[in-house]
Amino acid sequence: MKISSVTILYNFNESVLENIKTYQNFVDEVILIDNSDSREYFEKYKEFLKQYTYISMNGNVGIAKALNCGLNYSKEKGYNWTLTMDQDTYLENDIIEQYKKVIKQNYDEKIVILSPVYKFDRVKTKKFEGIKEVNYVMQSANLVNLENFFEIGKFKEEFFIDMVDYEYCLRAVKKGYKIISCGQIQVIHSPGITRQTKILKIKYGYCNKYRIYYQARNLLWTIKEYKNIHMLFILIYKLLKIILLFDNKKEFLYYYFKGIRDCKKNKFGVLK
Repeated sequence: MKISSVTILYNFNESVLENIKTYQNFVDEVILIDNSDSREYFEKYKEFLKQYTYISMNGNVGIAKALNCGLNYSKEKGYNWTLTMDQDTYLENDIIEQYKKVIKQNYDEKIVILSPVYKFDRVKTKKFEGIKEVNYVMQSANLVNLENFFEIGKFKEEFFIDMVDYEYCLRAVKKGYKIISCGQIQVIHSPGITRQTKILKIKYGYCNKYRIYYQARNLLWTIKEYKNIHMLFILIYKLLKIILLFDNKKEFLYYYFKGIRDCKKNKFGVLK
């Protein structure tokens, strides 16, 4: 197996570079796709970056297009599998060897994605024995079968960011491919910002108003396309979270419903 890794960089810092070091020795080639807003990050860390394959997108083109670029590069270089990494994810051990064991023991030509169990600071997760088929997973620390990936199609670039992974998984399952969650493989993942309520000490995820826009817009499209009830629950949950937990509710609600309106108008791409 020839395995690359693809990591999407965005306005990164030294902690991101430390994350990359945790998996650089587990893959045959580390591919860094830079989605940063400016060249200042490259200039600051260029001595570190030149150790790897570095591709600049010359600005933020969205997570989907950046991932597609990295996966396409991997395919052209002859890799069979690619580990897709968020810049805020790091590995505590060699999950590639664990993935290889899963593939050897459970080979199925319809597998397109192998996914770990994620350890969050705000959600308790548990390992489980063996593997199980699921309908969708987050894309970080996934091992992607490149042949099957391109048979299904690329990540949906119109989404720009948010729901890119879930939509792709639902599309793959609809086409008869398999998404596999591997119970014994765990990684540390820190999506967004964690906040905590003063009363009851409930932890919840927080993001900016622009991400709320993309989440609402892309969730609604996915609900309509795949008739997935769980995506509807997520959309409602995000609305309730704004109402009950967020400051500046009016502003966040504006972007939430703008996302809903733009989806109905079939208006995608970058928020303008």
